[in-house]
Amino acid sequence: MGNMNNLFHDRHEPKDPFYASRESSLGKSTRTTEHKIVKNTQTKKKKLLLDAENNNWYYYPIDRKGKYDLVAMNERTGMILKKKVVGTPNIYEFDQYVVVACEGDGEVGFVYQFAKEDLKLVHEWEIDGFIWDVNFYNDAVSVSTYVVDLDTARLYILNGRSIDFVELGTHFAPADILVLQESLYISAYPLTEDSPKKILMLDAEYEITHEYDVSICPRFLFVKGKDILIQELDVKTGRSDRYSLLNLRTGKEAISRRSMPVRTVNF
Repeated sequence: MGNMNNLFHDRHEPKDPFYASRESSLGKSTRTTEHKIVKNTQTKKKKLLLDAENNNWYYYPIDRKGKYDLVAMNERTGMILKKKVVGTPNIYEFDQYVVVACEGDGEVGFVYQFAKEDLKLVHEWEIDGFIWDVNFYNDAVSVSTYVVDLDTARLYILNGRSIDFVELGTHFAPADILVLQESLYISAYPLTEDSPKKILMLDAEYEITHEYDVSICPRFLFVKGKDILIQELDVKTGRSDRYSLLNLRTGKEAISRRSMPVRTVNF
């Protein structure tokens, strides 16, 4: 509904109506290839990120209806940002921007783009569906969502006032977005035991140019040289202890149970 470097990123995964059970050359989000935590915990004040400009981002609840205050502060410059948002905030850092995606009520979500240099709100968008992941590609914010009432996996392309989207398919959630060698890769996470398990490859025109069938339930994606390392999140057990190295040239997999990179999933 997610790249961190040396920071922990807590995010709340949708658990209903489907199971709760990402390195980019063009942009890097706060999801790390070394650690990722998925939690359902809530605290009064929740730290999100200390970005590269030393802006400290956090949020805290305003009420019990899902409204939050998003706050960013820079002690060196004295700049402060405060923005009321709806839905649990998840944060992603890129070269010039911080993008905050809020889950909303599950039918719609909200995405905010801020400039790191001056903490100004650059753009905000309202989109349909459960938000799964965010990345920066082709100078636009890419957001993957699952639209429940349509049973549709969707990729939004947000750029200024423009809101475009492409339909990716049905019976799966578009779980993770990865940029590699100028292409966009999305993990198709199965919603049932009979759902497809695959990795979608999109070009700069957001056309699906290839589909890689995989044998594990693909959740998180990592760059491994010119290939992709997939971390599984099993639909039936909720366990995440298998990895698959996908050769993008041949489509062949090498499955292992190694422990690196470490991403822990807590429910």
